[in-house]
Amino acid sequence: MKRKILGMMGKMEVLVREAVDIGIIELAGEIDIYNCGEIKKLIDAYIARKIVKIIVDMGKVSYIDSSTIGVLISEVKRLEQQKGGLRLLNLKGAPRNVLEMARLEGVLRVCESEKEAVESFGASA
Repeated sequence: MKRKILGMMGKMEVLVREAVDIGIIELAGEIDIYNCGEIKKLIDAYIARKIVKIIVDMGKVSYIDSSTIGVLISEVKRLEQQKGGLRLLNLKGAPRNVLEMARLEGVLRVCESEKEAVESFGASA
């Protein structure tokens, strides 16, 4: 599934897919208060299907705001309660700077490759 969702700063593009028992959400563009709720909706859909290990690929994301960080943190907690988890992938540039400035590297786990993210859940790709 591929969608474009408008936000205040621009548009966010979303592509979802699965690998083994892991949901993968690929994001591109700008994520802000007006469109970050879509991330929660996508994770809700995965949880409804009993998929509680989620990778969010942010390699093509150029902007995030504090509301995006808030959504990601709340989803990490919710997925962990379900015995799952959330991994961020390909976080770079301004989005990575926002995460580092907020000192959230210990809360939001960042992986450098999809293979690393999949293996961090104890599954094989």
